[in-house]
Amino acid sequence: MMFVIRSGGGASATSPAPGRALRRAARGADAIALRAVVLSVLLAALLLLGISAQADEIEPEPETAPGTQAEREPEAEPEAEAEPEAEPEADAKPVSKLDEVAEPRWIPSFDVGMETFDYNTKTTVQNFVNPPAWAGKQKEAARQLMVRLGGELMGPPMGDLPGKPRLFAQGGVLLQTFSSDLVYDIGSPGDPGQPEIAINGYVRGGANGRNLPTDFDGQGSDVLGRFENPSWYAGLGVAFSVPIGTNLLLYVKPSVQYTVEKIDLPGRLTTVDEPVPMVDPANCGIGSRPPIPPPCLREFLVFRSAASDSTTDHSVGAGLEIAMVLFKNVRPIRVSLYSEARFMWLVSGSTTTFGDPNSYASYSVDRDSFGIRGGGGVRFSWVGFD
Repeated sequence: MMFVIRSGGGASATSPAPGRALRRAARGADAIALRAVVLSVLLAALLLLGISAQADEIEPEPETAPGTQAEREPEAEPEAEAEPEAEPEADAKPVSKLDEVAEPRWIPSFDVGMETFDYNTKTTVQNFVNPPAWAGKQKEAARQLMVRLGGELMGPPMGDLPGKPRLFAQGGVLLQTFSSDLVYDIGSPGDPGQPEIAINGYVRGGANGRNLPTDFDGQGSDVLGRFENPSWYAGLGVAFSVPIGTNLLLYVKPSVQYTVEKIDLPGRLTTVDEPVPMVDPANCGIGSRPPIPPPCLREFLVFRSAASDSTTDHSVGAGLEIAMVLFKNVRPIRVSLYSEARFMWLVSGSTTTFGDPNSYASYSVDRDSFGIRGGGGVRFSWVGFD
């Protein structure tokens, strides 16, 4: 069999048996097509089996027979139904997720409030002119009421520990208001013009001639404990948060506290002395019948002591604050109410002794080494925008 190849790429058969060659080619093509159909059927069957196996893994108990299009469409329904199941979680999580997103790492705050405590002292006054007049010892608890102005910086949460603890630092000033200053008080040493007015009007005759020097007005002694403005305080501690409902957040904040207070201690003593004591007051112009004894000639001297000192008290102790955050999701300023207690120990000198230049009197103030303070107020915290 011979072929002639032309430039056009076609072939013309010059063989005497072209029909048989064409039939063989047709039979060969039919065989190839049959094999292709069989292979396609096998591949389709394997593909359907694989899809059915995957459907069995996803749905262990299918309601319909595997391998059909009607089954594959319902198989997608559980995925569509899974979205509504996630909605309750989305409804249940907005509070915590919102809090986590909205709660900043650093929270600066400003607070204003009041603080009160007793300034416990034991004061001793000594009279060197005519003891024991206007001298003695007194123990006093002078109630103090302070305005508290301060700031606070709360740091990031420390990991996923219970209570989401945060370190915080705080500090501020205390301003004295309507507080008691007297730590020692006998008599009335501050009467205007006394005792000079009473001495000048002294009646030298009659029963009044028997008056003693201590009978004149305007005598006594006192000591003040006056807090200078401002006093300073600082603290360092850990804040634990406890959510209460959806709008409230409770903070429990133990801390270490430090306080610096400067206190003025002015003291004074006024006393009247008679250098030559009256020998027999019965002979000092007493009686109404002649001969009337002459009035006694008596001399009274006024002695005034004025002295002052100051002390700077340093106290260290433990503090505990309970703060309630109101409407915790409100932005950008969050408001909270707090109450606090501080248990302070005096670490500086506790006794101050001083006297006047003339040595008429001396004063000593001994302060208690331990005190409890309490108060509360309002805090404004910057938590940023959503």
